[in-house]
Amino acid sequence: MIPKVKLEKLELSRLVCGSNPFCGISHFTISRDMFFNEYLTLDRIVEIMTFVAQEFGVNAIISSPRDHIYAAIQRVQKETGEKFHWICSPSPARETATNLPPTMAGQVQWCADHDVSVCIPHRSYTDAKMDTMKREIEGIEPILADIRDRGMVPGLSTHYYDAIQICQQRKYDVSLIVQPLNVLGFQSNIEVNTLINAIRNTSIQIINIKPLAAGRIEPEIGLSFCLSNIKPNDFITIGFGCMQDADYDCQLAERLMNK
Repeated sequence: MIPKVKLEKLELSRLVCGSNPFCGISHFTISRDMFFNEYLTLDRIVEIMTFVAQEFGVNAIISSPRDHIYAAIQRVQKETGEKFHWICSPSPARETATNLPPTMAGQVQWCADHDVSVCIPHRSYTDAKMDTMKREIEGIEPILADIRDRGMVPGLSTHYYDAIQICQQRKYDVSLIVQPLNVLGFQSNIEVNTLINAIRNTSIQIINIKPLAAGRIEPEIGLSFCLSNIKPNDFITIGFGCMQDADYDCQLAERLMNK
């Protein structure tokens, strides 16, 4: 089974289910986006999530607020009888769910109303508010306090490695930071070794997204590289485009994590 890691009072699988394929995001072509949208119906998403939960102990998914992800989580929990945690990334710049409020406060409330476990303002908000000269993320502290007050674990989603250092220096109430790490430096704003040093030298837990650079890196290479360079209590995500990928990638992650 995939090992569990503590995040405050939560116990989350170290492998977190990514959601880009489930949301029609390939980071390749419009045609591939269209294929994901057509192929990955709600039933297929539920089938994949239930499979990785029952066979490998995966109990968390990361996504923006999405109606169909919420529906999938509810069905998976009913099927398995186990909690499936939602790590959710709201942003007023993105209308990703029906009647999603156009403010961060409103979206944080949406997350609380939809049983989100970990609320992490999306990079479209976080990175736009980041001032690397002043070493601050403008206006983030009241948002993090609101997340905490509504019973969710606060974190941040970012593609800027500076966020790690800023959160430490400012002592923001951040328990988790989403950060892309892969051998290619895909979707990161800094060279790989500098990012690795930042991840290793922070006490804040990291969710390593894009370990396979959206399919540009073979799983054996991508997962081995990332798991060798993140902390033992950090998380890693993979998005599954089909049952076969889910089975293959989870078996590989299970083997590498339990060495």
